[in-house]
Order: sequence, then structure tokens, then C-alpha cells
Amino acid sequence: MCSRFPAIGGKDLHVYTVGESGASVTTVSGVVVEPRYSLSDCPAPDLLVVPGGLGSRKEMHNERLVNWIGASARSAEIVLSVCTGALLLAKAGLLEGMRITTNRRAFDLLEAAAPASATIVRDVRYVDNGKFVMSGGVTTGMDAALHVVSRLFGIERALASASMLEYAWQRQPSESLGGAESDSDGETAASPELDIRPATTDDAEALRTLYLGAVEWIQDAKGIRQWHADMFSPANMEMLFREQNVYAAYLQGKLVGAFSINWDHEEGIWGPLFHMDAGYVHRLAVARDCKGLGIGRLLLLHAESIISQKGRAWLRLDCMADNPSLNAYYARQGLQYCGRFDGPSWSASLYERKVGSGD
Repeated sequence: MCSRFPAIGGKDLHVYTVGESGASVTTVSGVVVEPRYSLSDCPAPDLLVVPGGLGSRKEMHNERLVNWIGASARSAEIVLSVCTGALLLAKAGLLEGMRITTNRRAFDLLEAAAPASATIVRDVRYVDNGKFVMSGGVTTGMDAALHVVSRLFGIERALASASMLEYAWQRQPSESLGGAESDSDGETAASPELDIRPATTDDAEALRTLYLGAVEWIQDAKGIRQWHADMFSPANMEMLFREQNVYAAYLQGKLVGAFSINWDHEEGIWGPLFHMDAGYVHRLAVARDCKGLGIGRLLLLHAESIISQKGRAWLRLDCMADNPSLNAYYARQGLQYCGRFDGPSWSASLYERKVGSGD
């Protein structure tokens, strides 16, 4: 259970457990749980979390527990069921007219317990009915919990939580949530007609303006010093052109994105993971006024094509570890996390994707 008590320890939520009698409970795995409260003295939760497990098949027939869940759920702001916790919500008469889900091995039990007006949704991580959020089995509860965090505190907090847990959050697409959520990047299925070409020194000033805009936005909007202005001084831009292949993306004559590829000398960041069968993508940026057009995805695909033409099999890149939303973005683009670089003042997550797998 959770209540909103910001003053307690400076936390956003006060988390506590409740048991029927308040006595300790030993799980089937031998873990002893000491409930903070019993049903008779538990404060009303703002967020009610109903877990599942083998015990729920028995406890769904526990009238006292089911009645308490029903009463607590009706006064709560959000109710989250995990796995077969859905059975307890069904027995409490809370699922009228909803889209519902549970562990795939308990669909038959849920169908029998739920009202005829409810619709069982299969093959999803979780469903969001507004007040009631329901997850599938086991680890899908993590995805549903992060979704609840995003609703309460924003997408950035949820992504930061997932990053701290080193968990790859599997978000439900918006159509599975009844339109309650859209992709944080806002990228659409339509692909703009981009002109992506090798950059020349004639593009240098426009590229510098693009990158300086990215520096300002990352620092102001995210509070992250991922890049700094000195990296894009005229001298450093000249060095970038000398040492890497730089590409510029134009849309209707306007520079809207860029990236560079390095072909060797990445041992400093990649260490023992470095190999020569990859192109190493750097400085990938998209103009902020073009957010939502899918340009980042197209830049990665174009980089793949160049790497393939070079006869190499992998696209690799590093991403500042303290930028959770960007890490999540690369994960959604099909890049696999394969390591971490820790420097004296910053850390990077290392990602790779097999050439051809991003189509």
C-alpha cells in the first residue's frame, strides 16, 4: 500500500504492507514477511497494490480480505493488481465493464470470477482502465508499476526509476491503454523524405548551430550536462570532420539532424569489448522543432546502411548513463545494452545492434 506523505523522509510515497491479522507470513519460498498493519488498523491507502501468487487462489474465497480490498479500492486513487491479484479484484466486484488481465495460467479463473461485462485482454504486459491498472504475470508487474509511476510523477521519473533498477521497461503501446499514453518521443509511423548526405565544411556552421541548440536543450530541459558548448567550437568541428565521417540530414532544405561514424580507436570507451567489425555512431542529434517525425530512427537506419556498405556487421554507440530517457529511446530502437564505461566525471551505457535488424 502507498499513501502520499511527502513529509515522511522527504519521500513522495509512504509505502507499507498489510496482512489480515498483522502476524508474520511465510511465503512458499520461505521468505518471512512482517506486515506493518492488520486489516483492522491499516490507514486508507491512496495507491492500493494487490499482489498475486499461488495464495491468491485460496484467498479469493476469504470474505473478510475480499471485503477489505473492495472498500479500500473504492476510496483509493489508483489500484494496481499484479499477476493473480486480479482474482481478488474480481471477487471484490470491482471489474465491471473493464479490460482486464492476469497471469496467462489463470485466465480461466479470472473469466469465471469476473463479471460478464469485463473483457479479458491477452498478450499484453498490462492494461490501464484509469483508476484500475492490471498486470499480467510475474515481471509484467514491474512494467505496470513503472507505468503508474509515470502517471503520478511523469515519464522522466519512471524512466529514471527503470534506469536505477537497470530494468528494460516494456511499455504498452498506446492502443493497448485505451489512448491513455503515447510514446514519450512522439514519433509517428510516417517517415519524412530526408536528404541524408555526407557533410562538408559548407555544412559546418549549420551543424554547429544544431549541436549548440541540443546542448542548451539538454541542460535546460533535462538538467544533464551530456554535451557542452566547447565540444562544438570551430576547432573541434574541424577535428570532427578530420577524424570521423560526418552526415547531415536535410528536410525541405533545412538541416534537421546529424550524426558521425568512427571506424576505429574506440578502445578508450569500449575497452575489451572493442572490435573492428562495427561502425561507432556519435553526435546523433535531431532539431528540437522536428521532434516526433521519426528522424532519429531514420538516421540510425542510414548509419546502418553505411556500416553495411563498409562490410561491417554491427552498429554501436555510447549514451550517457545519467540520461534515462535517451537510454530508453535507444532500447526501443532495438539496440542491446552490452556494457558500461565509467570515467572520472561521467559514465556511458554501451549499445549495439546487428546491421539489418532495425528495418
